[in-house]
Amino acid sequence: MEDLAVGHIRCEGRGNVDSVVVNGTDITVEGEVIPRPINDLLTAACGACTVGEIQSPDKTVSRTQYLGADFKEMMSNMKQNQPIFDSTGGVHAAAVFNQTGECIVTREDIGRHNAFDKAVGASIRLNIEPRIIGLSGRVGWELVAKAVRSNIEIILAIGAISSAAEALARNAGITLVGFASRENPVLVGPLSRIIDKQNATRAG
Repeated sequence: MEDLAVGHIRCEGRGNVDSVVVNGTDITVEGEVIPRPINDLLTAACGACTVGEIQSPDKTVSRTQYLGADFKEMMSNMKQNQPIFDSTGGVHAAAVFNQTGECIVTREDIGRHNAFDKAVGASIRLNIEPRIIGLSGRVGWELVAKAVRSNIEIILAIGAISSAAEALARNAGITLVGFASRENPVLVGPLSRIIDKQNATRAG
């Protein structure tokens, strides 16, 4: 729950958390946190449904990461760190990687947006700034929006990339890798971050 709180505040662009207190299902955070607007609908949908819209291309991420690892191996390593999925088959996962493809943290949740927040929060609590993240499902707009707000540069995913996610990633300068566990993954965005193209196909 602490990972979720820290990561959610960061991924929604609501500031930074200094401390977290968990009491059952109630979470209290302290820090430089911006409250959500009263009329803002927070959803787990795949479209741009919130008031906190990303204004692109004004908001772009850094260009510091270069990934030379094998995508399929990275996705396999993430899967090996999914004990709840192994038991139930009913949860999503997100993992933070370094530039050599090492899996730093993996977090699971029934909601893929929560899994994303948890992975980001876990890495921040380890004093590691997340820059490369892997996803167990598809890449939707909301997840790319979280990446933009978190300054994540590379997203790898088992599944497909939605058209809205592709557009936002291109505008924000994020590199997406769809179908990352396949022989022919799909790359979107700046290719200079990927050292070995691995038979990838660039989306048109």
